[in-house]
Amino acid sequence: MTRTSAGPVARIAADSRPVLFFTVALTVAVALASFALSFASLRDAATWGRVPEPLAFLVPVVIDASVLVYGLVALVLRARGRSSVWAWLLMLLFTAVSLGANAAHAYDVPAEIKVLVGVVVVALAPVSVLTSTHALALLVVADEPAPAAVAEPAPAVDPAPAATVDAAPVPAAIEPAAVDAEPEPAPASEAAPVPEVPRPVLSPLRSSSRPARSRVPSMAMQQALPGLEMSGVTA
Repeated sequence: MTRTSAGPVARIAADSRPVLFFTVALTVAVALASFALSFASLRDAATWGRVPEPLAFLVPVVIDASVLVYGLVALVLRARGRSSVWAWLLMLLFTAVSLGANAAHAYDVPAEIKVLVGVVVVALAPVSVLTSTHALALLVVADEPAPAAVAEPAPAVDPAPAATVDAAPVPAAIEPAAVDAEPEPAPASEAAPVPEVPRPVLSPLRSSSRPARSRVPSMAMQQALPGLEMSGVTA
């Protein structure tokens, strides 16, 4: 008998807002409980370094609070893409000092070791102020925007000339030498008869038998023969 799946089984989404809120709440609770437990040990360790009892409660605040500060700074720097190694190292340093002071207080070490632990705990106070101020400056002061890089045009690359293969010369075909043949004589063509052109017959010039008449002006005739009116007389 085979079982058919009724569908996907409902599970808790790990990457969800309720899970995130619950993790944050547990982290805060663990931090408060750890601070409360180490508070007495660090306060007594401060008196080993000759810190007055009215001010001894400030030493646990400096040590444990610094651990939280450097942890948060490391997360912010990593989110910004910057180096956070120094923040992680400082967090580990203050955590180790707190752990050593708690262990020395619980074990009841000799007086010489108590004095050494008290000196180290008290000496970390100015170091905590310096590093916390530096971390605050990195978080608050914005970095200058990096100048936009101007893309340089890529140099033009001349295409490589194609390799030319020299073809082997092809030998020309040897043609037979042309033999000059003697030109054959052209056949003599019969001369065409030239047509005779008739010559023009010139008639003899006729001489005029009549002598040329001289014209006498009419004005002279009128003068010779008065009383005649003539338009003109020809002799």
